[in-house]
Amino acid sequence: MSQRSLTHATLVLERTYKATPKRVFAAWENVEARERWQAPTPDVRLQYIETDFREGGRDLMRCYQANQLVWEGQTHYLDIQPNSRLVFSELVSGDGRHESLTMVGVEFMPVAEGTHLLLTLQITGFDGAAMEAGYQYGWNAALDNLAKELSQ
Repeated sequence: MSQRSLTHATLVLERTYKATPKRVFAAWENVEARERWQAPTPDVRLQYIETDFREGGRDLMRCYQANQLVWEGQTHYLDIQPNSRLVFSELVSGDGRHESLTMVGVEFMPVAEGTHLLLTLQITGFDGAAMEAGYQYGWNAALDNLAKELSQ
């Protein structure tokens, strides 16, 4: 019998954007916008196969790098409070097996400068998959890309 293990990590990322909470939230709600800003680098392409942005809804997404499928993601929306809060789970699979399950909480807080965004990721990696570094890099890049998206 092979050894099976889980890894756990919590990441908290913050940004302040020069846009209203309504505008920042809309960039999460709009699938075309998400495909642009969530890709961490220019050689990564995200493709949403199914989208259902509502409480109880689900998205199916594929991530390609250099036109090769790297992983697939399933998002399940648990709590959506427009312009205020978003909570969802994200299951990432690759090579025919689950790699991680993450609980994601996003808070959109109005501040004088626009919106303070607080992103909390509670990551569980399956079978020793060390996902923390990938999430740290990918989400930091995506949040930086979101600033560019909002400036257009």
